[in-house]
Amino acid sequence: MSTDEHSLVLTPTGDERLIIIDEEHFSVRLLVPVLVIGATLLVHVAGRAILDRLLPTGVNTLCVILPIDLLTLFAVGYGIEAGLKRLFPSRRCATLSEQALTIHDGRVNPPEITRLDWNSTVNVLAWYFPIRRRTRVPKGWHCMSIHLLQDQDEVILYAFMSPQDAQHVPGHKNFVRLRPRKETESATDLHTAAGQRRLLKLEGARWADGAEIAADDFIAVLNVLSQVVPDWQ
Repeated sequence: MSTDEHSLVLTPTGDERLIIIDEEHFSVRLLVPVLVIGATLLVHVAGRAILDRLLPTGVNTLCVILPIDLLTLFAVGYGIEAGLKRLFPSRRCATLSEQALTIHDGRVNPPEITRLDWNSTVNVLAWYFPIRRRTRVPKGWHCMSIHLLQDQDEVILYAFMSPQDAQHVPGHKNFVRLRPRKETESATDLHTAAGQRRLLKLEGARWADGAEIAADDFIAVLNVLSQVVPDWQ
């Protein structure tokens, strides 16, 4: 994954990048497996009933229906996920430009807008940790997170990516590995322990209401930080 491929071109014309937040939000993650399993079971039962009538006596219908079940599982899963993302779009998004990062949160009424102006100081904390168990994210991938703070406005952005890609993100040296809580509590280095406790608090905030974005959007934000935050390179 090259940095140039994902960079935002900042020009005097004010190019703007739209970033979808939480595209695979909770409703989508909940409904996809339920609907896929339901559709596969329906195809299995109906298909087996039809094959029992069509196939000659003595032919095991399972040998025919099981491959159909697998095709249904993958085809329906892809179609349902894409459809649900259109039917239940995320209510959060962001715009990234040469002037600012603006977060639009439509989960509240009226929508909440948070704007971080690149012309003013932005404080950044960055951390990562490897995924221990395989879920929708492959085991061993990294959760990469940044906390952006400007006056009273703050946002936590995060993305998942492979360790190989994570090593090449802009400002990789600024990402601190988040240690397990038990390891932090037993640390003898007070400075390190204090830093880890702060990151653990931010990690809790990320888990509760962080903004998950695609890896290429995350890298686009880091590219901008490399231009506006001293020593981010």
